[in-house]
Amino acid sequence: MVVYLDVLFAVNALMDGATLLAAARLGGVQVRKMRLIFSAALGGGYAVLGAVWPVLTLAPLRLLAGLGLCMIAFGRERHLARLCALYGVVAASFAGLAAALSAASGRRLLLSCGYYFAVPIQVLVLAAAVGYAASGILLCGDAKHGALHRETETLTIRFGTRQTAVRVLHDTGNDLTEPVSGKPVVVLERKTAECLLDTKLPFGSASAQLTALPENLAARCGLLPFHAVGTDGGLLLYFRPDSVLRADGTALDCVCAVSAVSIGQGAYEGLIGV
Repeated sequence: MVVYLDVLFAVNALMDGATLLAAARLGGVQVRKMRLIFSAALGGGYAVLGAVWPVLTLAPLRLLAGLGLCMIAFGRERHLARLCALYGVVAASFAGLAAALSAASGRRLLLSCGYYFAVPIQVLVLAAAVGYAASGILLCGDAKHGALHRETETLTIRFGTRQTAVRVLHDTGNDLTEPVSGKPVVVLERKTAECLLDTKLPFGSASAQLTALPENLAARCGLLPFHAVGTDGGLLLYFRPDSVLRADGTALDCVCAVSAVSIGQGAYEGLIGV
């Protein structure tokens, strides 16, 4: 079988990019485009080197190469180990689909150094699309807010002298609004809210939290009724931030509430409606 190194590079760079992007989406993070492109290009280069020097395709070295790609793409993200695990599952899913297509078509789609698709581009696109969808279904417990529609964005929230960037998940179940103004509500993790308020919130009811706040803070806070699946509902402490900016610089007129339970597991620090 004749292997063209330029085709080998292009196919593996594309597949590595798709795998990293799928892992990022399933993990609820946004990967920088240049990091993704650079990491994918290195993956394509590794496949070419593996074809020239087969020793590089040994399992331990392939594992180290995969970890290296993840560190380049997700190096500044928290829970790097979790993202690496997601990358491994997605990569295994893609490889399994390629093997199945290879058996069905009678064509060799996998080499020891990576993917090699000597088939029409439609087959490649189909394999990537099915692999992405299958990964989302298998990891629906992780992507519980929508396996194939999990999206996050970063908000810059300022309250008094405190300002922080907060990654929030677009949640179709969050339709909370402030009763008086009708403003949408961004629900924040407790630690994130404490950072903005610059005070430690006591454990207990929202009313107890409001009572424990200093008078100057309490004047900018209130109690918000909420209902959630599996609970009887209750009250959330909320505050009115000085400003909330989206990633594109546009202002978001909203209030921020303190979640009664832990959310995000480190993948995001808040919930926002869509």
